[in-house]
Amino acid sequence: MKHHKFNILTIISLIFLLTTAFYPTLAFGEKDKGNQDLPEVEGIYDVPGHPKLKLRVFVYRAKPASSPAPTLQCDLPDPDSSAMDAWAGWKLPFGTSYYLNSASVPSTVGSTNLRKIASSSFDVWNQASGKKFTLNNAGETSASRAAFDSKNIIAWGRAPGSALGITYIWYYPSSGRVAEVDTIMNKKFTWYWSDPTSWDTNTTGNTCAYQGVYDAQDILTHELGHWFGLNDHYTTDYTNNTMYGYGAKTETKKDTLTAGDVAGIVAIYQ
Repeated sequence: MKHHKFNILTIISLIFLLTTAFYPTLAFGEKDKGNQDLPEVEGIYDVPGHPKLKLRVFVYRAKPASSPAPTLQCDLPDPDSSAMDAWAGWKLPFGTSYYLNSASVPSTVGSTNLRKIASSSFDVWNQASGKKFTLNNAGETSASRAAFDSKNIIAWGRAPGSALGITYIWYYPSSGRVAEVDTIMNKKFTWYWSDPTSWDTNTTGNTCAYQGVYDAQDILTHELGHWFGLNDHYTTDYTNNTMYGYGAKTETKKDTLTAGDVAGIVAIYQ
């Protein structure tokens, strides 16, 4: 019986040797150099360091799912608030110029709409201040990241964490003079724009917004409040202020200012 077992093992060993002679594999313990940076696109690839091998990559893709565009919802409240915004420590200089990155705007907002959105957002603050400013659109920029480069920009790009937008203020604390301001809207969120000039306020009496998404003008108006020198607020008495520190979906009430927002900017530029 032992002699018979030896013959079977011998035959199995011979088959293994013949197979590996015609089908090259990695030696035991040999590191596959191509394994360090494998491709992620479907196809057939050479294996670095092993000219007789190929690598086949299959990519199992998720089936694209269509989702309907958010519908416009009106009759949304626009309540007032008397809670006064606080000064953050700087003033925007008269004659401030800004650049827009229209190419960065999400298609659901529309690149051609950024000029109107920015102008309307600036104007609501300027009107509240008593028209103390001349704000100039200096043209387009390709920048989508904040940088201290003597240009005030508004763009969509990368922003940290769950921030809807982030505004960078370079200023001199001793004088409160602003040197530069950049606002970056977070491109990872879904954005829409409900144009306030199209609202039938005679019928609704309130505001309109697209359901389940963030409104570009609503959030930008808040961010531009920082340009003018206003702080964020997080207590419940500021919930209805434009300078409340949290943004919400299906919201456009920050397009307009509360009495407390107006009092805050008037106190800075009186």
